[in-house]
Amino acid sequence: MRIFALALLLVTAACTTPEQGAQSTDPFLSGPLTFRKVEGDPVPTNQQPTGYPAPHHSADDPAVAQAKALRQLAEGPARAQLLATFDCSAPDPLLGNDDRTLPLVTCDAGDHRYALGPVFLDGDRVMKATAEPDATGAGHVVTVKFDQQGAQVFGDFTAANIGSQVAILMNGRVLSAPTIQSAIPGGVVQITGRFTKAQAEQLAAHLNGG
Repeated sequence: MRIFALALLLVTAACTTPEQGAQSTDPFLSGPLTFRKVEGDPVPTNQQPTGYPAPHHSADDPAVAQAKALRQLAEGPARAQLLATFDCSAPDPLLGNDDRTLPLVTCDAGDHRYALGPVFLDGDRVMKATAEPDATGAGHVVTVKFDQQGAQVFGDFTAANIGSQVAILMNGRVLSAPTIQSAIPGGVVQITGRFTKAQAEQLAAHLNGG
């Protein structure tokens, strides 16, 4: 099978997910999948990766509104300061509660911070997801195939943003942030992250609606 996303995935700096062990389930791998443009360079936290926490705040929690005001409405120097100081290991009210229409400051597994644009594509456009071993031998990956509309949106986005990074997120945390090296019109992309076999299968099952 030809994977059209190979060019996209050749560069995946600042998006490595630590091994999580042989867990059969992972609460993090259940939630909204979204795609956002990375604005600027990811900022190292100089901290040890902490992994991916599961959401614990309801949408009406006052902490969610406070976090949105801080991390989704900040601009200019305030946003730059947040990128330099945000604690990725602290409890995160925006997990699964971020506003898809607004920019977002967030983290990956804890070793990099990201400034992201609004969501341009979400998991509703996924037709099929499959788990398979990573060809590089680094754990497993999830290959995602979009429907016709999703493929069009993704193809247009990659054509207009060659050289930029695209962030693939679950619950508002970055799973992978590969650099776009060419337009990808095929509607097939791989989510990398050093997943265990069980984690990749669980994520694929979730994306397939099961």
